[in-house]
Amino acid sequence: MKNQLFRAALVAAAWCLCTTGFAQSVLVHVQGDEGQREAYYADFAVVLTRTPPDKLLGPTSVRQLDTVIVYESADKPEFSSLRLQFECVVKYAYDGKKIPPQPAFDAPVKVRVGEGSWKLRREDLKSEPLPTGEWRTSASAVLLKLHKIACHEDVMRGAMIKAAKANNDAAVFRNEIKKIGLPEDLQLVGQRSAPEYLDFSWWVLWQGAKRPDPSGKWTSRPTKKELEQAQVQMAQIQKQYDTLVAEVKPQLEANIKRMDAKFEFQRAAAEVRKGRAMSRNERLMLTAWEGKTDSEVAATMGAPLVSDVGKLRFLSYGREFDNRVVVGNRQGAVWEQGLYENCNVQFVMHTDEKNTPRVADVRIWTDSNQLGQVMFACTGLLEAPK
Repeated sequence: MKNQLFRAALVAAAWCLCTTGFAQSVLVHVQGDEGQREAYYADFAVVLTRTPPDKLLGPTSVRQLDTVIVYESADKPEFSSLRLQFECVVKYAYDGKKIPPQPAFDAPVKVRVGEGSWKLRREDLKSEPLPTGEWRTSASAVLLKLHKIACHEDVMRGAMIKAAKANNDAAVFRNEIKKIGLPEDLQLVGQRSAPEYLDFSWWVLWQGAKRPDPSGKWTSRPTKKELEQAQVQMAQIQKQYDTLVAEVKPQLEANIKRMDAKFEFQRAAAEVRKGRAMSRNERLMLTAWEGKTDSEVAATMGAPLVSDVGKLRFLSYGREFDNRVVVGNRQGAVWEQGLYENCNVQFVMHTDEKNTPRVADVRIWTDSNQLGQVMFACTGLLEAPK
């Protein structure tokens, strides 16, 4: 068991780490009177999709958020490590036509406890698995917050990056998360694991409070030798942190620049489309092709018909199917039989910050002498990138 000095130093080091822009956890909620307090933490770095296969194209998805609850009360565990699964409304047009409306900020949420959840018993500091829960609906304040983090982890990551670019300005982070209904008191922390959250709660949030210790392992006094070992270990940890920051910071800055460039191109691409109604095939093709270069288009689709208009370049492909014939009878009547249809696919290219043309829109036109969907002409044109 770590001694008190070592634990305190670890907490301080982890707390300092969040100010360098690497924090991807948040202190979500604190509730309860003194002696009965609970602290809720969430790690939004990895939010997993748990949508059943038969609902992947539906209007909702299931997102899993790792959440830790630290308890002050002697009647409860040291902490619970929960894999909470939330039902989220998707942010794309699942039918290719209409984007489902997002629920109100205070709308009740559907949640359950997923597999792999566990708790740390207070009496002996041993882990115990927790059973998977059934789906339930709740409007509790903490679950409303956790639901927003799980369903909008893209907004959370974007807020973190913008704050890092602004010299780790926490106000920038708070302003961004307000867009999804999260309160400004949501606090970024550097801790990422349940033991770190546990130490942070007792050494920072509840500093000075009497800690229940039925196991006797929290109040044991360290020896002089243990103190010296802890100091040596902390010096080593600090050196490792310094090395980590020196190695990761350039990579992080480069990643931020790449993401900025991607977001800027997506903004420009959205301006090219100007909110036009898109068919299901157009939306699927755009999902696969957005941001690809003209060379990547040609590698899959072949040589296009190219035209330039202003800042836009158009790569056009077309195909038609025609087996029409003219037939007649002995009475001299003639008529046309057979099928005619054509399919045209156009990739609209817009230049990025390096003046490289990339796919900003995909437009598809079809025509047929028969009612219904074109069956043959689009074969080979609605392809995914190689």
